[in-house]
Amino acid sequence: MKVPSFALVAIAVGSLHATPILSCPATAAQCNGNEYAVMELSNIGSTFQLELDIHILSTYTGDQFTDFVNTVQLKSFASGTITNTSIVSAPGGLSFWDLRSPDELNANGCDGGSGGTLRLCDQAKSPSLGAAFGLGDTLVWVFQFDTTGSLNSTSELKYRYVDSEGEKIGSLGSYDIGIQTNTVENPEPVSISLVGGGLVVLGFLRRRRRA
Repeated sequence: MKVPSFALVAIAVGSLHATPILSCPATAAQCNGNEYAVMELSNIGSTFQLELDIHILSTYTGDQFTDFVNTVQLKSFASGTITNTSIVSAPGGLSFWDLRSPDELNANGCDGGSGGTLRLCDQAKSPSLGAAFGLGDTLVWVFQFDTTGSLNSTSELKYRYVDSEGEKIGSLGSYDIGIQTNTVENPEPVSISLVGGGLVVLGFLRRRRRA
């Protein structure tokens, strides 16, 4: 019986991106009860992409059905000067968001002035209140930028949640988070064994055909 080679190849293919490791400060109230991750997606020359994930857990500040993630910010994530900043993707689509780099996130959103350049502050455009969420959801933003320096190992992460009236609720989250380096996931040992066994079978069949 001939074994389809494409089936063996499919086994060998790993995930294109590693799964982000989500974290939250020791005090759940500081992170509005949710988990966060920042991961490097790509690095082509001086151009980088960073992914911000917010994973919605069972703990909420306010009403889980009317709260929104209104503003997010990454800060001090690279050395040198950043230029050509843009949003590649965001919850609900790019048209709902306004990237206001290098403005600072404060209690009113990206409204704290531009006292530095290493900031990516993304705020929901009015009249949208931002990204709605439910239990178990993962909200994803992807930022792109050029830098004259290099990517740092950490970034300052800030975020602002609002209620159905657009008023800030809970804490204005702000803490340092490690930037995870993206790597292709290695196949599981069982997958490696299957691939090895498949290659042996293919070699055996090839010899039989030659005979």
